[in-house]
Amino acid sequence: MSDTTPWQVRTLTDPREAISCAQQLVATDPVAYSVFSTVTGSLLAEPSRYVEPRWYAVQDEHGAAALVAMLTAPQPLHLPTDLPGAMPALADHLRACGAPVPGVNGPRDAALDFADAYLEPTGGRIIGREGIGVYDLPVPAQLPWAVDGDHVIADESQLPLLTGWVRDFLVEIGDREINAEATARRQIAVGNVSLWQIAGRPVAMCWASAPYGGVVRVSGVYTPRAERGHGYASAVVAAASRREQERGHTCMLYTQLANPTSNKIYRALGYRHLGDDLRLSFA
Repeated sequence: MSDTTPWQVRTLTDPREAISCAQQLVATDPVAYSVFSTVTGSLLAEPSRYVEPRWYAVQDEHGAAALVAMLTAPQPLHLPTDLPGAMPALADHLRACGAPVPGVNGPRDAALDFADAYLEPTGGRIIGREGIGVYDLPVPAQLPWAVDGDHVIADESQLPLLTGWVRDFLVEIGDREINAEATARRQIAVGNVSLWQIAGRPVAMCWASAPYGGVVRVSGVYTPRAERGHGYASAVVAAASRREQERGHTCMLYTQLANPTSNKIYRALGYRHLGDDLRLSFA
């Protein structure tokens, strides 16, 4: 598709319609559409999770969706993939809708192109940026060093503990807007919260999303400060990843590029760096 394609943008307000619109895109690239799939899918069961979520289908001249962006304020606009030449049309549509856009997250070129097109007419500016690494797991997960303890799946009895851990995790990644208890309860209900424990005492956690297109996203990786330095996070991610692979799923995850330690650890477990995303915050 050339940069001169007359892109059209359509606003969607129903998560079912968004899922249907993006069905072929998810099937083609389930890793890139993992965030879209898990967030949109969760809104079917929990419609109050975000206020007035919106999706924006960027369509070619034949009416086929080539990109479905997602806006769940206060989160930034999420661009699953890059679509060269289409960002001005998307930016114009969002401004015309009057939708406040707190930022943008997606492949580096797409995020920068959208920011330029959206901010320039209004004199807005970028006030924060963060590099995000995108990884998948093409080989069996491995833990190349010995770590004491064992892997268990969290249950409802551990909700108070996990609520505190999720809250601390969100503070550390700078995402205080999310409800920690609701997030912990949701992940426990899915049955995919992994804990690493020592003599029955939890020392680290992570969770895996519901599968979409055969792909699950590992996230929420957290170890309390007092328990760090023993490899517990590596152990719980490796165990959770193996569990998902045994269920026939492909694993992927995101990392903060500013944290070289975590990026090194994930590579050691077998994860492969696919590329970098960029998260921009707007004034």
